[in-house]
Amino acid sequence: MRSDDCRDIKWSRLGLLHGYQKWIQDYINQGWQPYLISFMFFPLPGTQSSILRQMKREIERVNSRLVTRFDRSPRSRAGFKRLPRMFLFPDFPIYKHEKKSILDVSINNGLHYGGIVLTPPISRFQSTLDAHFDQDQDKYVNEKLARIHVKPITRNAAYVMDYVAKSFKRCRVSDEDIIILPKSRRELPSK
Repeated sequence: MRSDDCRDIKWSRLGLLHGYQKWIQDYINQGWQPYLISFMFFPLPGTQSSILRQMKREIERVNSRLVTRFDRSPRSRAGFKRLPRMFLFPDFPIYKHEKKSILDVSINNGLHYGGIVLTPPISRFQSTLDAHFDQDQDKYVNEKLARIHVKPITRNAAYVMDYVAKSFKRCRVSDEDIIILPKSRRELPSK
């Protein structure tokens, strides 16, 4: 995308991001617990768009496994209300004062997914999301997905959302690459 094109749509991207921040804050105000989540991948073949499609499929696979920890019938109307909410953006590493692993910045040109996950105040889930992924990481990773890192957000979720969406704001990725889960009940596949 040319920089002129990006300048023209930057305001709409900021408006979309502001809407996501408000949506997340509404959940937090209702008692949902926010977490920062990062999905790191092994080397994936193909172009950037092909890599993003593979990453999306893996994240949807992880989500389909995770939602059953929250409700036995995630497709039901009541069960759907008890599922975690994910707002995920493709991201590239940026320069930081702390050192990053050479693998993290070189595999897939550093491309990974990060975002915010909100867990509901009432569900059958009996743990915290960070503890769950620390203990059960092996149930989610595979030959494509290297690791999932989760950390509780203790303050200013809007700032965290702004940070994880930096590649989107800078027009390095498309709005079509944003992942919002769960999909609506109508979009879910039949059993």
